[in-house]
Amino acid sequence: MSGTRVGQGRVYVQLGQVDRLDFTDWCRGLAEGRSYVSDGYAHALEFQVNGRPPGETVALPAPQTVTVRARVAFSSETPIEPPYGGVIPVGGARLVGDTVNLHDPAPGSARSDEQPMRRVELVMNGQPVAVHEVPADDREHLLEFELPVETSSWIALRHFPQMHTNPVDVIVQGKPIRASKASARWVIECIQQLWRVRGGQIAAGERQSARETFDLAIEKYRQIAAEAQEGT
Repeated sequence: MSGTRVGQGRVYVQLGQVDRLDFTDWCRGLAEGRSYVSDGYAHALEFQVNGRPPGETVALPAPQTVTVRARVAFSSETPIEPPYGGVIPVGGARLVGDTVNLHDPAPGSARSDEQPMRRVELVMNGQPVAVHEVPADDREHLLEFELPVETSSWIALRHFPQMHTNPVDVIVQGKPIRASKASARWVIECIQQLWRVRGGQIAAGERQSARETFDLAIEKYRQIAAEAQEGT
């Protein structure tokens, strides 16, 4: 998302059919993972893997193909500030938010006489594995993917950089998700950097307990890195 201003990044929680918004229910849905983030102009109204929504798990007895269904919608007009709105960054249209859009062509770059399109990607273990082009026309669009899953993985839906869902975990033969040794090592380095920067600011009476908590997290991710396959 972006650090430009408050409200540019938003969280939406699936609550089902309700008469009114209840904040406690909203927080519960957020904790359970039934949510997605967006800039407010891109929406994943539904996302399911073998009928299971984000925050839930699909158990497979063996590697097989799963069915992914989604319902998405994109605004035909994006106001100034959100991605593809009226502000062109100094670095050019392909630099948006706090990240660099590496897709080619950049979404939303269609000529004025063409229907703007949005690139909706299915993401497995952090890597895009399938794509649908969807018009930004203020309408809902149904998408379906057939995705082979060989090992335990997480699957999510995104439009970069406007929207990203929480994942559905797909567990194959009861084995944990160990998709990326490099990612686990990156998390370890982040935790270590956090301690270097903030450890000295923790109250003296709480510092030892905090150090033990940081060390526990580091050890957990070292275990995950050890269990992940080489080359991931």
